[in-house]
This record gives sequence, C-alpha cells and structure tokens, in this order.
Amino acid sequence: AKASTQVEQIERVVQQCDLSALLQRGFRLLSTGETRRLMLALALLKQPQLLILDEPFAGLDFAHQQQLLKLLDDLAKQCQLLLITSRDEELPKVITHVAVLDEQGINQQLSIEQWRQHPERQLLQQQAEQQSQAIVAALRQFQAPELPDPLFAIHDGQVSYAGEVLFSGLNWQIHPGQHWQVRGPNGCGKSTLLNLIFGDHPQCYSNHIEVLGYRRGSGESIWQVKQRIGMVSASLHLQYRVNCSALEVVLSGLYDSIGIYQQPSELDLQQARLWLSLFAMQDLEKRDFKSLSYGQQRVLIIARALVKAPSLLLLDEPCQGLDFLARSTVLKALEQVAKHQLSHLVYVTHHQEDSLPSISHFVDFEAGKVCIS
Repeated sequence: AKASTQVEQIERVVQQCDLSALLQRGFRLLSTGETRRLMLALALLKQPQLLILDEPFAGLDFAHQQQLLKLLDDLAKQCQLLLITSRDEELPKVITHVAVLDEQGINQQLSIEQWRQHPERQLLQQQAEQQSQAIVAALRQFQAPELPDPLFAIHDGQVSYAGEVLFSGLNWQIHPGQHWQVRGPNGCGKSTLLNLIFGDHPQCYSNHIEVLGYRRGSGESIWQVKQRIGMVSASLHLQYRVNCSALEVVLSGLYDSIGIYQQPSELDLQQARLWLSLFAMQDLEKRDFKSLSYGQQRVLIIARALVKAPSLLLLDEPCQGLDFLARSTVLKALEQVAKHQLSHLVYVTHHQEDSLPSISHFVDFEAGKVCIS
C-alpha cells in the first residue's frame, strides 16, 4: 500500500509540474525552464510544511509561469510559502506580506498593499533611468564599424540530438538596423539558436551559417567573429568557475575568454573599471566572482558583453536573477541601444513585461515549426 501511495504521489507531482513529456530525456538535454520544473517536483515529493522558492519563475515560458502561479495558490492551502523574487508579477495571490532586504538584512516588513504603494519603488525607477542614460552615453563613444549585409544568415538550418530533431528548415537573416526577439516554449531551441550565432554550439559547423561576413567552417578564426559579438546567457554564466575577480570578468569581455590569461593594458583596465562604475559595482572590483550573489554575477556578465560595444548583442534571458533596480536599468538601457542603433539585438525573454518596444522582428518556434516575422 505504501508503494502504491508513493507511485500516486509521483504521478501527481509529475502532472503538477508538467513533466510527463520529459521523463525519458537526459538531464543535460533539459532547458533552463525544464530543469526548474524538475527541481520543483523534487521539492514537492518531500511534502514540505515550508516551501522556500528562490526565483522559481526564472527560465519558465509564459504558459508555465501561469501554471506555477496557480500551483502555488493551491500549495498555500497545504504548506507555508516563502518566495524570493524581484518581480511583483510573480507574486501569487496568496502572498500577504513582503520582507524588504538590503545589504544588512531585512530592513522592512510590510503588508502586500503597503509594498505596492511604497515610495522607494519610484526612487528606484529614477535611479535606473540615470544609470541607463550613462550606459548609453558610454556606448555612444565608440565609432560604429562598417557592417556586412546580412549580419547573420542561416540557410535550411537544422539541429538534432540523439536522432531527435529540435528544429529544421530554418532560413533566417539579420540585416543592419534590425533587432529580433526569439520566442517559444521551453526546450524548443531558442538558446541553441543563439549559440549557433555565437559559435558555441558544435552543430554550427554542420550548418550553412554566415556571421559578420564570415562563413562558419571556412577557415575563419572564431576570435575574429567573437570580438564583435556580445553574449549573455545562463550557459556562459555557468562557465565562470575559474578564480577571477569582478574586474577580471568584465576585462575578459575584451579578450573573449573565461578568465584573464594576458597582462591587460592600462586602457583596458580603465575601460573595465568604467563599466563597473556604470553598474554601480566599483566597490566590488577585487571581490571573487564566485563569492557574489547570482544577481551581481549576472550584472557582471552583462557588463562583460557591453564593454567592447559589440555590433551584435545576443541576450538569452539577460534579466534572470536581477533585482528591481538592476532589471529596470538593463531594460531601459537595452531599449535605448536598440532605438538608437548602438548595437543589433537578438533577444530571448519569457517575461512579457520585459519586451522592448524597439524590437519589431520575431523568430517564433511553434509546434515544431519556425516562423519569421
């Protein structure tokens, strides 16, 4: 009877977290959102009295965000919830109180109504506006290079894993002046597509791909391409397991490396320090990257992408893990970058509120097909 009960419990949790279609898939083949759902399922199998969720919506597509909101409302009837998030729209209806943290710890305990009317939120928006303007001003100092047309092209593109086709028949070009958002559910191939552009996916050489005037596999140096591309992604973030300081992370963007393996020039040091200050992180210059919070690390990865004023900026959920101020700053800066053609954006986000008005071109993964609009 106990075994039967356990099986029923597993089946219920699998359904709650929408894992049925993933049960036979290898863990390393799961997307960020799919991994999140799996981790939630493991927590629910313990039948907790207190469920602590640290940014549980990160990486989830819109449909699974809505599903999780409903699930949390239901779970609140069985256990107590403690939710860590920087997004108001991720608060389930059952949340009644908010604890506001600063560097010293919890400094305020408010009702949900008090939090939504808090004057500090407006002050943070004003601070974000000032920081984003400074970031855009720094990018304007760089002289835009002459660009090929198209910046990127893939002809009849296909990616498959273990005989399973992720997508096929993709014909897509990015022309100067265009900004693109890539949309679709978890696991459809959005991150894979950005890695094909960047050259960090092995199947980029089995596809007909052109990037910034170079044909992949034609003898080009990968560094010739990467020096004009900025990248922000969860996979790049995870690669920073080497010992390096906050300053060295930003510096590494100038050399397209993970860590620093050469003596930086004084000019490069000045440039990296400028970008630390633009994100108000100059006091963390000597701090070890691994000792920082996930949000602080993500800000450094963004600064690393921007430090060389790239012609092509690949952004895979760039706001993941950012607090209210950092997210507002990044979104305002990205909108101005796109609006004033300071770089060309290829942008992935599952959060509708993070959409950028200046992006008007879309790659949509729908039911195994790729639609370009």
